[in-house]
Amino acid sequence: MAADPSPADGLAALRREIDALDEAMLALIDRRVAAAMNIAKLKASDGDRLRLRPAREAAVIERLVARAEVAPDKVVRHIWREIMAACLELQLEGELVLHAAREPARLADAARQRFGSSAAMTIASSPQEALAAARTREAVAVIELSPDSGWWNALGEERTLAMFDCLRDPAGRPIGIALGRIAGEDLRACPEIAVVGNAALADRRSAGAELLASSGGLHLMASSAQEWDQGR
Repeated sequence: MAADPSPADGLAALRREIDALDEAMLALIDRRVAAAMNIAKLKASDGDRLRLRPAREAAVIERLVARAEVAPDKVVRHIWREIMAACLELQLEGELVLHAAREPARLADAARQRFGSSAAMTIASSPQEALAAARTREAVAVIELSPDSGWWNALGEERTLAMFDCLRDPAGRPIGIALGRIAGEDLRACPEIAVVGNAALADRRSAGAELLASSGGLHLMASSAQEWDQGR
């Protein structure tokens, strides 16, 4: 009668399985990278908009989260954000331009969680410098948000940049806004972040919008993509 496998034998077998899975995963990643590079050849120019596609990104991640049987949602989101960010960077080098006067390390961590670690990160000396970079370069501006910050006041009439995401700390507190040249069809997967006056504040709040900041009689409000879509 054969002896039962020892714990050491079982551990060795599991490590061999993991090694084989790593090899298979690498082969698939190689294929994905090749596909991304072919996309870059076919898509020579996107005009004035960024290569970043929040709608496509959201659709891919939500589909994979729904299909995962064992992997936690957080793990799936993190891995695929990194893969997509790396493939996007192979198509065209991008940049995260960060401005934070109060908590730069916390905002930088949130930006990496949201956009991955592939793009270069540079520091802007002012919100205006970060916004100028987002208007003219392959760059996303990530600007610190505080309850009384007012750098966003003039963005209600902005036609080049869109405020397409609100970055949060681990406790869920809003700490920054991401802005870029995002096309209209891609904004449908993003929260609506809008500058409103006092007259619209009550209606927005009753519709479930979150007040992010107030300054100079204006208010920065965020609604989920679903709430925005239902209200359109």
